[in-house]
Amino acid sequence: MEKEIISCKVFEYTGRAAISLKLGDRKKAKRAVGMMLMLYRLQSRAAIDRLLEALDALRSAERATKKAEEGGISFPLGRQRLKKLGEELSEARAELSEVGMNMCIVLDIWQGLGATLFDLANLCNTSYGKLVRAIGSERLNESFSGLVFVYNLDYKDPSNREWVDYDVDAPLTHAVKEYYLDLMLHTKEGREAAHSALEASFPEIMENALRLVTDADGVKHLVDKDGVEVGTLEEE
Repeated sequence: MEKEIISCKVFEYTGRAAISLKLGDRKKAKRAVGMMLMLYRLQSRAAIDRLLEALDALRSAERATKKAEEGGISFPLGRQRLKKLGEELSEARAELSEVGMNMCIVLDIWQGLGATLFDLANLCNTSYGKLVRAIGSERLNESFSGLVFVYNLDYKDPSNREWVDYDVDAPLTHAVKEYYLDLMLHTKEGREAAHSALEASFPEIMENALRLVTDADGVKHLVDKDGVEVGTLEEE
């Protein structure tokens, strides 16, 4: 029910923004779009929770199946369950990616309506000074969606781990990264961009969220911190 309510509220504020623009009130339109972003943050958190549940279930089933097979026990139903859980994880990733896509679109609309870096800092629950230091003065005029993607602006890990982990509350970072990862894995343009530039930009962009591994056949695999493959960048 909460998911449906949030979706209805997004629809409501989309209408408010459109009406305000039609009437020439960009300030009111900007406020409405800002509310949409806050609602997308809620959607992202819900999608992340679903993804974590699916990931935990899959890894638990993988461990149980592996243990049984190492003990000489044939477990065909276990393999069927792994396939089903893998599909559920893919669905959860797709849901988070869709939220990330919407965030990217709306972040840049918000910027076009006059949202400032102060506004972006507030959305990311950080200070303007920290945001500017993270970005650097030479990139302050880039798109909001690109800044969130590259600099993980709402990601705050007190443990200072090397990996971007879903257990850290960063709804913008996680959703936007999942969207860009989806583009890299599932679109021709994304694959071409990845092959030409990913090795150079990957450490900065993904902040060690994933590793790029090339096998003996030259196929590039994206692997998470636990060694689980999330996709390949093999050309068609």
